[in-house]
Amino acid sequence: MVRTVRGRLPLVVRRALAEPLLLAAAFGSIMLATTAISALLLHAGSATQAGVRRALDTAPLAATATVVTSSVAAGDFAGADRAVRAGIAHAHGEVPVRVTVRVESASYALKEEDHGGRPVLTRFAAYEGLDGQADLVSGRWPTEGTTVALSEPAARAMGVATGDEFTVVGRLDGKPVRVRVTGVFRLRDPDDPRWKGEELLRYGTQTGDFTSRGPLVVPAGAFFERFATGVSARWLAEPDLRRLSPDRLRPFSASVAAVSADVRAGCPRCSVTETLSGTLLRLDRGALVARSTMLVPVLQLLVLSAYALALTARLLAEHRRMETALLRSRGGGSSRLAAMAAGEALLIALPCAPVAPFLAPVLLRPMSAFPWIEATGVEPPRAPDGTTFAVAAAVALACAAMLAAPPLLAARRTYVEEQAARGRADRPGLVQRAGADVALLVLAALAVWRLRGQDAPETTRLGGELWLDPLVGAGPALALLCGGMAALRLVPAVARVAERATRRRPGFGPALAARQVSRRPARYSGPALLLTMATAIGVLSLTTAATWRGAQEDRARHLAGAALRVPALPGDDARTFTTLPGVAAAVPAHRARVVADGADATLIAADAAHLSRVLLLRPDLSELSPATLMSRIAGSAGQPLPVVVTPGLADTVRITAGTASIPIRVVGVVTAMPGTPEGAPALLADLSALRGQGAKGADWPVTEWWLAADGNDTTRAATALARRDVVDVATLTAGYRDDPTAAGLQGALLLGFAAALAFAVLGFLVNAAVSARERRGEFAVLGALGVSFRQTLGLLAAEQSFVIGLSLAGGVALAMAVSAAVVPPMVTAGYATGGGLPVLLHIPWPQVAALAVAVLAVLLVIVAGLARSLHRREPAAVLRAGETS
Repeated sequence: MVRTVRGRLPLVVRRALAEPLLLAAAFGSIMLATTAISALLLHAGSATQAGVRRALDTAPLAATATVVTSSVAAGDFAGADRAVRAGIAHAHGEVPVRVTVRVESASYALKEEDHGGRPVLTRFAAYEGLDGQADLVSGRWPTEGTTVALSEPAARAMGVATGDEFTVVGRLDGKPVRVRVTGVFRLRDPDDPRWKGEELLRYGTQTGDFTSRGPLVVPAGAFFERFATGVSARWLAEPDLRRLSPDRLRPFSASVAAVSADVRAGCPRCSVTETLSGTLLRLDRGALVARSTMLVPVLQLLVLSAYALALTARLLAEHRRMETALLRSRGGGSSRLAAMAAGEALLIALPCAPVAPFLAPVLLRPMSAFPWIEATGVEPPRAPDGTTFAVAAAVALACAAMLAAPPLLAARRTYVEEQAARGRADRPGLVQRAGADVALLVLAALAVWRLRGQDAPETTRLGGELWLDPLVGAGPALALLCGGMAALRLVPAVARVAERATRRRPGFGPALAARQVSRRPARYSGPALLLTMATAIGVLSLTTAATWRGAQEDRARHLAGAALRVPALPGDDARTFTTLPGVAAAVPAHRARVVADGADATLIAADAAHLSRVLLLRPDLSELSPATLMSRIAGSAGQPLPVVVTPGLADTVRITAGTASIPIRVVGVVTAMPGTPEGAPALLADLSALRGQGAKGADWPVTEWWLAADGNDTTRAATALARRDVVDVATLTAGYRDDPTAAGLQGALLLGFAAALAFAVLGFLVNAAVSARERRGEFAVLGALGVSFRQTLGLLAAEQSFVIGLSLAGGVALAMAVSAAVVPPMVTAGYATGGGLPVLLHIPWPQVAALAVAVLAVLLVIVAGLARSLHRREPAAVLRAGETS
């Protein structure tokens, strides 16, 4: 019955069912490739979107706001207000934006006078939405007439309280105004970027040519009715970016960049300052870099899956070459054979296209359960989208083409030619004979050079649009492929050396195995290259993940500068902190903005005698140790201030702090200054030496304390300082690790690593099984001659150990070479920032050793299973089957 049904099937189906092992391996390879690549692309998209979403949600107001300022007459304000709001709304399009306005009057004089005998000034002001950004300390908000509210610092400076009345006199019209204080308020966050430029509101006092106090906050209606003389208006636009999709970043940036023209069309006197367009462009570039970085494992997996499938296709073609030659001798034309090969390939590959997109989210769910991925909030997609189906279809069709190609090439020989070729020794592969491996080496070297020579793997296309540079993105994959192919040239030479080494030594297995490998090196070079590349991809993935984690820790330590940095409060001293649990040392420091060589820089002055105990300076950032640097900055009175600087300030001889000019002497240079943002110009000095300069007009109070923690554990100390705005190195490290982009890359590496091992095991198993099946007669003869199971196992183990040992050693060596060349620049590019802290290569040797041992154990189990399977077969039955065939 089964034979009847099978006989009615099309020839393509019957031919496929005749080779279940190889075609099952081909189907498994294609399904694995389409599923893994679809999962990687889904993961890259979701991680990138989560990263952009997080960046938009946490973007500070200073990076997203638009500020419009203008001087307007009272009668013109309503028209200017409408024009400004309309222009801002037009530029922001569909993105909701909240616009608030502050209006301020000309100066009024208080009865108080400053030290120079000049009157102290004040101003009336109205703030839209102030009651939502401040809390009343006493009283109520003003609602009518000349009732006013004062900030807590202003009320303290003016010596008034709720219910007090006083008189002010207009500087322009000379008219007195009697006001009554109805409330005193406190800003919830005086350092909020929305109050940038509002020093009088923040501090209550502003000193310049005149001393000003206030402002006197009044309702908007009362302001325009009574105090709208010389009005200065300031509009603040705050966009709500929560619904902005990542694919709209660049178009929305272009729209926002036109806000100045939109506003000035209705308000020619207005001045517009916006930062949102630049922020969006940086986010768009960061998203592009993140996607391109996460494509590196995809490209590596593409190369590996392509070779694994090519190896399976070659085995299938080799196994069928006599059958194909016989069909050709009996009149089968090239078109007929091509149709059969294509039909069989499509029969295997096409079912993978609709199935793989549904398996991809399932594959991502276990990966998202890892704590360091779960903490980022990156959720795997619940269902595939249209792009996933398109990618799966493209991968399946490409796999079908690769599966059909070797049979078409093998169909050129006749049956007689194939019989003659069976006894010949293996020839080098077509790729090697053509020198294509050398060409790939040149291409990979060019890609690596491009990657190391630029900040991010991107290029600019016509029209100014940023896009991934495909050559740079494929650099690691090309380097692995060409390195593995170059290593294939060593297989014959190593095999001949092994044969000569075992020829005169006792022992059955090693000598026969070395002879077999030396005679048929091409049979073993295929799985050797597959295993080499899989091992290299695994080690490269481990190294990239370790390097990325190390870079995150280094960035956190560098930005913190110490285990903990605490803003100073009045009454703080060293005992305030050294008595806290877990604190080992406390060093006072002063931080200030100074001018060096005409540009802003950060000056950090700390107690040099103890700073080396708390300073987190990475050793490679300075040629000198922290203790040596600290000894050099201890200065003496009457001499220029000795400082350690970043490279851009190495030739600086003087800095300006406020009104004080300070001569300096550079005694050391560090690549990056701990405690400052990456790439920022900075100087480090001794606090006592700085105070000893005696600069006029300069005060050097302690502004922060740098703390060292016992065992680098900041948990207890940070808990004790929870009410202060503490910079905690552990919190910074967790923040970097919880970044969806960072976790996205590590997740992609994890998935690519697992898929690479699966390809390696599958390819090795299929190749070993096919090779053993083709050599059944050989093993039957050996069994008939009395070769034991242990000797058979030793023979197979010796043969396969050549492949396994050479592949593992070559894969690790290749991964080390490629890692040193591409991982540091790839991690640097992943941050999408130029300059900054150099990235150091971290090789996790224990994990690499564990990987090698695990792969070795799995492959040896496969070899033992094949040996037992071959030994159990009766030699006589196998030999009779060989005579019949």
